[in-house]
Amino acid sequence: MYEFLLSFHNIARWLVLLAAVYLIYRSIMGLKNHTYTAADRRAGQVYTGLMDLQLLLGILLMLLSPFVQSALNNPGAAMQNSQTRFFIAEHWVLMLAAVILAHLGNVRVKKAADALLKHRQALIWYGLSVALVLLAVPWWRPLLRLG
Repeated sequence: MYEFLLSFHNIARWLVLLAAVYLIYRSIMGLKNHTYTAADRRAGQVYTGLMDLQLLLGILLMLLSPFVQSALNNPGAAMQNSQTRFFIAEHWVLMLAAVILAHLGNVRVKKAADALLKHRQALIWYGLSVALVLLAVPWWRPLLRLG
């Protein structure tokens, strides 16, 4: 079960990044043409939904991970190892902040008065979320884990 969740979490990472690229592209294009369409709204919803899925998978992984359980048994030693510290303290905090920023973006875009402001809000809030995601991805791990 753990290996399946880890593989699914890894594959979903790429879906999040693809959705992020599409969302940022739509926001930049929207700043130029001053229109906000249902596709723009859907792009934000898909990104936020995928972030929620990743959060759920991440929580399940933390509960089931023998790596995490071992690190929590000896937190002092875990914090001295940079890779262990990354997963125990840094990864989940940054990703949780990214999920929160995505949801804030969703709300701010919804409440914005006009198309230009909607795209500005999307670019700011979703852009910050994506930046945290990029910062928190363990790029040294296998880029595609299929089991």
